[in-house]
Amino acid sequence: MNALSTPTAPPATRTPAATNTPPAVRTSAARTAPAVTIPANTPPAVPTSAAAGTGPGAGQQPLFAPYTSLGDYTRAVAGGRGPLPVFTGPRTDLLDGIALAEEVYSGLRTPEPCDTGVVAGGPLPAALNALIRPLARHWVDDPHDLPDTGSVLLVGVYADLRADAVQHTLDAAHATGRPLSLLTGRDVHSLSWMAAKQYARVTPDAPVGVLSELDTAAPAPQADVWLGAADVHRLDVRQIALGQVWRRVLFHGNGKDDQLNLGQFTLCGASPAAAAPGMPGPRCAYGLGCTKPQDKLIPARGIRAAELVLANCFSGALAGHAMYDPKYLILLNALDGPAQTVVATLTACDGQRPENLAWLTATADAGSAAVAMNRQLHDINPYPAFVQAGLQSSGLGPSRPHSPADTHTRTADAFESSGPLNSLNSPGCSGSSGISGLSGPGTAGGAREGSADTHEDVPGDGTGNGEEGAAAPYPPLHRLGARLSGLLDSGLLGPDYPLRPRLRALADTVLRDAVRTVARSAPDAGPALAAIAAETKSLDLALAHRFAKHHDDPVLAFPTYFGERSTAGTPVALDTPCACGRPLRSYRRHGRVPAIADTVQTVCARCGDVANAHTGAVELRVKAPAEAAAGSTLHVVVEAVAPRDGTLNLGIVLPLYLDARVGPVLRRVDAVAGRRAHAEFTLDLAPRATPQAYYFCPFAVQDLGVSVSRVHFTVLPRP
Repeated sequence: MNALSTPTAPPATRTPAATNTPPAVRTSAARTAPAVTIPANTPPAVPTSAAAGTGPGAGQQPLFAPYTSLGDYTRAVAGGRGPLPVFTGPRTDLLDGIALAEEVYSGLRTPEPCDTGVVAGGPLPAALNALIRPLARHWVDDPHDLPDTGSVLLVGVYADLRADAVQHTLDAAHATGRPLSLLTGRDVHSLSWMAAKQYARVTPDAPVGVLSELDTAAPAPQADVWLGAADVHRLDVRQIALGQVWRRVLFHGNGKDDQLNLGQFTLCGASPAAAAPGMPGPRCAYGLGCTKPQDKLIPARGIRAAELVLANCFSGALAGHAMYDPKYLILLNALDGPAQTVVATLTACDGQRPENLAWLTATADAGSAAVAMNRQLHDINPYPAFVQAGLQSSGLGPSRPHSPADTHTRTADAFESSGPLNSLNSPGCSGSSGISGLSGPGTAGGAREGSADTHEDVPGDGTGNGEEGAAAPYPPLHRLGARLSGLLDSGLLGPDYPLRPRLRALADTVLRDAVRTVARSAPDAGPALAAIAAETKSLDLALAHRFAKHHDDPVLAFPTYFGERSTAGTPVALDTPCACGRPLRSYRRHGRVPAIADTVQTVCARCGDVANAHTGAVELRVKAPAEAAAGSTLHVVVEAVAPRDGTLNLGIVLPLYLDARVGPVLRRVDAVAGRRAHAEFTLDLAPRATPQAYYFCPFAVQDLGVSVSRVHFTVLPRP
């Protein structure tokens, strides 16, 4: 293989034996695709190289050849023929992925290159560089030298593709809809393996699958295999995931850097690779096992797929943004397996069925599966959430040549009727303390959006109605009424919610006293507004008590519930950084229907959504250490800036799986509008608290406006 050539003379193709797919996971009997293969006995673990060491079929030459010596690898690359060389070095665990890949791919291909490539970090071995150079048409020396148009390939080992260094490139590509791909791996050996896989062609007729813990709707006809929320809880997901070769497969569930949950099962990122000294890990890193049974773990590197999607939060966090040791990162685990293309998420992501369908219907002409998914996601997450590692998978089939002129051409949006979703106008805590949870547009201290549809309360009329700031003795009626409507009429709260009768009575009172004969009559308006203010203050306290005692109070679900029924505005950069020191961006989410209250979300590229609030609600800033040992106390300072004078109710909500207690349960603070009010809390961590990454959620309630922050921290083993 000469320096700039691609492999030629593909070997004969092979097709796996097929058996019948269980009817429960079939989508349509009318489909002409072959039956899905699900062997009766799924291997209990990732097969070793010995299991498939004879290559892809009797007498057929293997597609890949591992080399432990750099010299042998260099000679194989220079030879220009034979199996695709892989520089495994001492990484014997890569042999498992190579063995599985022999079952996934049936021949070679010439991949469609990106327009421009750039290598991050130090120089790569010359032979590896020779395999990588054909993957882009042009190369530049620095990400800042990338042209403004055309697809982009970022190359480097994981540690060199530091998120803070490439975030600008990611943001710029997202803003213009340009395809961007990463070519990476946990070290030079994994990178060599990823480079080799780009030249492979998936075996014909392999199925396309979607396995989702969260999708409750009917199966999509484009999928050969579809497991929805009910299926995931009643079928052997491990057998289905590992028991067949996939052309393309998407896993969708809750999770983080190291795992993706699928009912009782977990797609796992733990790798045989050596641990990094001093870096935190999940509970299994400390010999405490997994939260799921061992026989329910699905190793990501064991999925036999050409294209693998990890659709959960933080599944593709880059270096510097990941919470855990790379040994446990699910992205790196997947890259060590057979997949030539892995789509994962850089940060928090609200991807749901629309994004799953966008991926299913994506074509090679879209330039990137991640682009198609981000485009669909833009109405709720207006930032780069999905990222693609590897070039377009061979599972998408042939594509026409991509040119810079294509970068502004957009495929049809599967859900155009849901609102103005096609506009792409988007502009690891290292410290011991910081600021988090800063609310943005529409809050007292955040930057306001200048768009025409930003509603402000009507000017004051001398009665207190509509006034804001220090001069407002009463809650602005329009804002209060909108919040009541959001609580009562949106479907957020069930009919049996304990505070519903009081909320309904207050809503009726507000509607009654909003009549101009009261609102414009000073003798009547004062007592009416005072009564409304008193009941609002009482309800604020009642809500705060519920939050402190019931972490699952449905009101606390407003960011997701309202967010899924809203359209995100343009992000605005904030002056104050996140607790981790990185920049924050904030945007307003406008309800699609009147009953959905407008909210504000603030995001950090590393920490995800660190603040959610009703528009005009209290602004929170939180200071806390980034880590604490089990059995110790975490000291938390909450600073709150109120939009008007009055009483603030402050507290902290903990996740159920964190063994800790908050003290005090609640603090009430008399605030002056625009000035910071301080409240201190302690998190007493139990001696038996499991070492791993956690978060806690400070909250504030005033005038039925709720602000909730999310602060990440790590519990370390007890000394």
